[in-house]
Amino acid sequence: MVVEWSMGFLLPPVCPRCQALSAAGGTLCGTCRDEALAATSRARPPLGVEAVACGPELVPPVRVLVHGLKYGSLRYAADELVSLAASAVPDGFCHPGSVLVPVPLHPARLRERGYNQSALSAKAWARRLGVPVAERWLERRRSTGTQTRLGSADRRRNLSQAFSVGTDFKAGVPVVLVDDVLTTGATLSACAAVLLASGVPSVRGLCLAWAGDA
Repeated sequence: MVVEWSMGFLLPPVCPRCQALSAAGGTLCGTCRDEALAATSRARPPLGVEAVACGPELVPPVRVLVHGLKYGSLRYAADELVSLAASAVPDGFCHPGSVLVPVPLHPARLRERGYNQSALSAKAWARRLGVPVAERWLERRRSTGTQTRLGSADRRRNLSQAFSVGTDFKAGVPVVLVDDVLTTGATLSACAAVLLASGVPSVRGLCLAWAGDA
């Protein structure tokens, strides 16, 4: 661990996608970053979500960052992904008084991974947008497993009654849900349904990347 830590100061950072030198202040090299920025999202808001702002499509450089964030303990990838997604967020996207609510992990998955990638992303968004994070407004009360291979209908069934409001929840406050990848929108819809039924006036969504027309 000490060797790996010290080597990080001795060796120049390299792009996780192509191993070229990373661009100054970033994780990707300039070429891969340009490829990511060109892959703009055409995502539509899922049911129950008033509007959605989504980062680039999952082209290879974006996929590498998302996979590293979710499965490779590359926590710093959250800041890079938020930077790539920032141009998709229009001025005034967050209603006045909004809070950022990360999509929660089940406690078992959180223990396994060690962190919630959506919570890391929410904190990165908070630094950029100046909107506070309400990390304990939602809870995941049922483990749903991976949904990577599930279609839209199966995802909705899998997420049925998976979420509930958390210990710090307050009604009457607009919510911006934060998730990693927008695929079918089933996760955002399931979270929005719980929040709206509990007295939230509106729900919007922020996602780091778009999986394309799933």
